[in-house]
Amino acid sequence: MSAAAPSIADDLRRLATLGATPLGIDRRLFTPSDRAARAQFVAWARADGRRVTQDRAGNVFAQRAGRRAAAPILTGSHLDTVPTGGPYDGAYGAVAALWALRRLDQDAVDTEFPLEAVAWAGEEGSRFPLGCLGSSAFAGLNDLASLEALWDDDGVSFAAARDGVNGLLRGVALRDETRAPSAYVELHIEQGPVLENRGVRLGNVTAIAGQRRFEIEVTGESGHAGTVPMGLRHDALVAAAEIVVALEAEAAANDSVVVTVGRLVVEPNQTNVIPRRVTFRVDARSIDESVLTRIAADVVATAERIGARRGVHVAVASIERRAAVAMDARLRSALAEAFASLGEEALDLPSGAGHDAMCVAAIAPAAMIFVPSAGGRSHVGDEFTSPADLDLGVAALAQALVTIDRRMAKEG
Repeated sequence: MSAAAPSIADDLRRLATLGATPLGIDRRLFTPSDRAARAQFVAWARADGRRVTQDRAGNVFAQRAGRRAAAPILTGSHLDTVPTGGPYDGAYGAVAALWALRRLDQDAVDTEFPLEAVAWAGEEGSRFPLGCLGSSAFAGLNDLASLEALWDDDGVSFAAARDGVNGLLRGVALRDETRAPSAYVELHIEQGPVLENRGVRLGNVTAIAGQRRFEIEVTGESGHAGTVPMGLRHDALVAAAEIVVALEAEAAANDSVVVTVGRLVVEPNQTNVIPRRVTFRVDARSIDESVLTRIAADVVATAERIGARRGVHVAVASIERRAAVAMDARLRSALAEAFASLGEEALDLPSGAGHDAMCVAAIAPAAMIFVPSAGGRSHVGDEFTSPADLDLGVAALAQALVTIDRRMAKEG
């Protein structure tokens, strides 16, 4: 009996061993597992005969030639994960980009524009405090100097990590110039339950939610847990907890926004000592910019009001701001045509999660394709998308690239 043909599901299972933990996958930027994933992307691309390059932010590119010496049509996603990530978030879109180009090779399809697969660096922001790090540098939203000044929680700078043993890949050409692509398409798992609940296998993304991220530092007064009366305390953790609950209540009253607090640092973090200082981060998202602006103001006002009432000092710093981004109407039309040619229904839906497409959209037309996530689960170890849906996404992406290429060539 002959061996089964390799599949994208096989490649994703192989990647999932890199950074595997009991809770999922921990593949943060410029760590050994992240370096291994980028090296694997390069190996697969070179096996297909692609010209591979990297830039100083750590992004890796693999190009398929076109008839024209033009800016490429770019497609891909990221290989890094959150500390408890799953095997499909990001990695699927990066690997699928290679599979889509390979499919066009197999079908002997020539394109007018070059096609380029990309593995973006540090999309999750799980090591350095900037989401979509690589794509924001590529798009010029953050310059290289600002990235090099970032520090992780262990006191390692981005520059040191990038230039270290797990940083830029040896033997891969470095490109210093960034040329805006002709267009960008990103294939991704939905990370939510909408497609699955509607029984639809493809999503045509309408917009990506904007984000505001804040770091809030609450400073109170330490004391002995057994000797300071409750009414005389200035407990930083209790004040922080009240702020968190208040922000949740404010978000719950508005269907168009979500607010999350997912990281807290308590000092001195001892059972018998009243907490003196708490630092935590707030993540607010909405596709409505006016709502985000109001929520941003509410975060500051709520924290300061509770801090004043509890007798603690509160400092609120904005650490990241991403505007809501609409996907390009012409590219979305091309996606719809490509889906129809495959005989597949598609659902128009927004993305509550941030993606590299929101950065690339600043310099080029951008669009996104979603495939279902089982149970809507993501950023968890049991994240899953069926092999059939993974394969359909690759077919849809390949057809979309051809459709976009033909439309742009016709437009001149």
